[in-house]
Amino acid sequence: MDRKKQRGQSRKLKTLLSYINEFTPFLEIDDQYEHFHVPSDPFIEHPKTKGKIKTEFCRAWLNTTERFIRQKPAEFPFCKVVAVISVPYYWNSQIIIFYDEDYYDRFWDRTGPEQFWTKVDQEYSFCKERGIETAMREICYREKIVDDEIFVNDLWFYGELSKK
Repeated sequence: MDRKKQRGQSRKLKTLLSYINEFTPFLEIDDQYEHFHVPSDPFIEHPKTKGKIKTEFCRAWLNTTERFIRQKPAEFPFCKVVAVISVPYYWNSQIIIFYDEDYYDRFWDRTGPEQFWTKVDQEYSFCKERGIETAMREICYREKIVDDEIFVNDLWFYGELSKK
């Protein structure tokens, strides 16, 4: 199935970007967090999807995060906006708005037996490699998930990140 050509990539990207532009933040402020998932089928992570399509998705994802940060109401006692780009599983990417400081602090501790995060050296930059300009802070974690199989991917975080 992976050998099959990915058809309609530009059309699918255009539809995906229109859905991303329709995201409306700050609606679930009574919860600990609010999050937005990639609003499409997983075509974006298919091996046959062109790199420039994936780059345009990442650029739109980060631009939406920056828009959320600019739109953030000042009256919230605690609010942090963070984007996650999951590589190579782009479809698992999220934009998360944290409303609870304790939950935000606990979120970064992933040392359980099923899920483990290791911080990656900052000499490499995902955005610079893709030619994406952003003023947001960038942190990468290597994620290992142990289920029936073992999945390893990189999680690139952008936005309002702690200096930890």
